Amino acid sequence: MYNSTLILLICIVAVLTVAVIVLTFFNIHNQQQMQKNNDAIIREMRENMQLRDELHCRLRYGAG
Repeated sequence: MYNSTLILLICIVAVLTVAVIVLTFFNIHNQQQMQKNNDAIIREMRENMQLRDELHCRLRYGAG
C-alpha cells in the first residue's frame, strides 16, 4: 500500500512538472510572437506617420 501510494505521488509530481515546463515554453513562445507583432505594428505606424507628414508638406507647399 505504501509503495503504490508513493509511486502514485511521484507520478503526479512528474506529470505536473512536465505540464509546468510545457506551459512555460508556450508562454515564452507567445511572448516572443507578441513582441514581433508589436514591433511590426510600431514600424507600420511610424511609416504611416512619415507618409502623412510628407502628404501634409506636399499639400501645404504644393507638389515638388
